[in-house]
Amino acid sequence: MFKYVLPASLLLSVSAFAQTQVVTSVKPVSMIVSAIGGEHIEVQQLVSNQASPHDFAMRPSDLRKLDQADLVVWVGESLETFMEKPLANLSAKKDLEWMALNDAFLREFGDKEAHNHDEHHEDHDHEEHHEDHDHDEHHEDHDHDEHHEDHDHDEHHEDHDHDEHHEEHGHEGHDHSGTDPHVWLDPVNAKVLAKAVTEQLISIDPEHKQDYQTNFQAFMSSVEHADHDVAERLADVADVPYFVFHEAYGYFENHYGLNNKGAIALSPERKPGAKTVAHIREEIEEHNVSCVFSEPQFSPAIVETLIDGTDVKTAVLDPLGTNVELGANSYAMFLTGLADQYISCLK
Repeated sequence: MFKYVLPASLLLSVSAFAQTQVVTSVKPVSMIVSAIGGEHIEVQQLVSNQASPHDFAMRPSDLRKLDQADLVVWVGESLETFMEKPLANLSAKKDLEWMALNDAFLREFGDKEAHNHDEHHEDHDHEEHHEDHDHDEHHEDHDHDEHHEDHDHDEHHEDHDHDEHHEEHGHEGHDHSGTDPHVWLDPVNAKVLAKAVTEQLISIDPEHKQDYQTNFQAFMSSVEHADHDVAERLADVADVPYFVFHEAYGYFENHYGLNNKGAIALSPERKPGAKTVAHIREEIEEHNVSCVFSEPQFSPAIVETLIDGTDVKTAVLDPLGTNVELGANSYAMFLTGLADQYISCLK
């Protein structure tokens, strides 16, 4: 019986193009993972760009992706509740949870204290910023303190013990209730995940270590440049009052010192009733709100009701970067695009 055997050279060629399979939860995670992995990985994102992670439900095909993945990267239980049970059932622990990383900065919902942006970026040396992974020293001895001046980290986490949340990397004991899960909206957190993803990919695929390290350095540079540019441009509208659709932008707003006066809903699942809508209209008038932002993942009907008969403008804020194409500079483009969305309505 005739058997066809592939030449050794072709076998080597096929092997050379084998990609590490990485499953991500949402678009901002995909941006960072794809930037670090480049051509050596295949990214499979669970939540489509037009959907919201708040009400996503797993399908059998999604479970198969998780089971076959070399690495799973997600934000955290309080955002992607659909991930907790499937990941707990995986035979091998191969996931990276953003909110569980030691250097990740977490804020509480309702915390509106602004960070001092200029001081945060003065002599902002990344290597020094992330060299020491001890959390207490991390917030004592380097530039992250300047980033959160007027926003004392110990006071901020008075009832939110970091060790309690981050000591273990399993999926039990990670109670982020009250903690804002939209961590990707602070570029400092983006750098934290990029570093962790780089380390994980090198561990899985040491053959391409140099490429991952090169991609990491390029990512850091692009984010630094975008961060400085966004800070300068948003400074012109920092005092303009506005409302957002739901409380998703605190990390971005605190980082750049913006003037958010409130949210229509704490979460998209909780639609405001008539009394709440009336109260928000009073708030809009009281604070001379200039703009009420909607989001592409949700119907803008409630926003239109709020501003009907007023001179208040509206625009769309996209916290997930729906239209950003994945690539080396995706996250930087996301930051810049979000700034454009703010400026379009606040100027």
